[in-house]
Amino acid sequence: MALLARLGAFSGRSATPELAAVPRDAADLRVTMVLAPQTAAKLDSSRLATLSAEIRVLDSGFAAFAGNAPLIRRTDLLVVQLDPDNAADVAALESFASGPGQRIPVVAAVENLTIAATRTLLRSSIADVLPIPFSLEELAQAVEAGRDRVNRAATGGGPAHHANIIAVHGALGGMGTSMVASQLAQIWAADRQVLLIDLDVQRGNAALYLNLKPRLSIADLIEAEDRLDAEFLRMVVERHQTGLGVVAAPADMNPLDALSPEFIDRLLDVAAQNYDLVLLDMPGVWIDWSAAAMQKADLVLMVSQMTVSGVQQCRRQLDVLEANNLGERVRLVMNRMTPGLFGKYDLSDAESVLRTKVHAALSNDYPTVSAALDEGKPVGQMKLKARIDKELRTLAAGLLQDLAAVEVGA
Repeated sequence: MALLARLGAFSGRSATPELAAVPRDAADLRVTMVLAPQTAAKLDSSRLATLSAEIRVLDSGFAAFAGNAPLIRRTDLLVVQLDPDNAADVAALESFASGPGQRIPVVAAVENLTIAATRTLLRSSIADVLPIPFSLEELAQAVEAGRDRVNRAATGGGPAHHANIIAVHGALGGMGTSMVASQLAQIWAADRQVLLIDLDVQRGNAALYLNLKPRLSIADLIEAEDRLDAEFLRMVVERHQTGLGVVAAPADMNPLDALSPEFIDRLLDVAAQNYDLVLLDMPGVWIDWSAAAMQKADLVLMVSQMTVSGVQQCRRQLDVLEANNLGERVRLVMNRMTPGLFGKYDLSDAESVLRTKVHAALSNDYPTVSAALDEGKPVGQMKLKARIDKELRTLAAGLLQDLAAVEVGA
């Protein structure tokens, strides 16, 4: 319980559902409006749909938004209801704007707005101010001003690109976490820009399983500190024959405290701006920076096995994830499964003990998997029509569907 209490500060996705998500073209500005429930209830979603933007309305409070890293990455402009006389609320918004939200223009929506309050807010990090109630025209002007600011900051002339992030985490050591991460990464690299980051700075094997001999590693990114940017990241990334980019674990064991939550935030922000999909090969420990990485992830892929220790440790890992409001992001995979007489897997006992759904199962095909890892190739190239190849591809497709559902707020 002490571990749960220590990690409790890392709040995740809000349990309160989003009130409205007005889908637009993927290239449009993504606007998140964090409003008080009584204000949100008065909005006409049908009129919001006339704006050239994807509008998402939340009534769960600013703290819930600030703790939801995947939603922050999918926000180009933030409209937040604020009481300028509440020093704590203003301080919280300032802290967000100077930290994880520094790339996001913020528009403050204020009831009983005065000239003095407007001047005070505009002298801070607030980009614009809206009175409550505001008209559709006033909101449209704020959206267009935010669009101009985002366009100026983006190299391509449009809203900044932000990839999805999947954290691959083992219930305990030896579950096949790096195998699953490296094989999925190769599958996805066929039609998108994928980056695999090995965060296991003591026992990482991702580069080894891809038959790579990297000159640089994540240790070089750690040493870069404030110099860490897209160009520095590209210099460290090792390219696999599939086109997959890999940030390798260091050749020598590094102390776990060599990384920090601030480094993780910066690394993942830079990676997400330059790739379509980022995979994290996680270490089997919970520490402040690994918890921060989990919070940044859209999905957490938990890898376990149908053994007593695998199921027991998996349940403990799920307890920690659920305590941090990350339960909805978890997708559970049982590795090294043996099918029954009719070729099907019996997952009922595991699901009963774990009290959750097992989303996928991977067969125990040691010769094929071992050969693939030795040569750094997809398992499908080692054995035609291998069952595990089909299962991995099915898992990859299912995860992409789940990510698409996350994007539209399903």
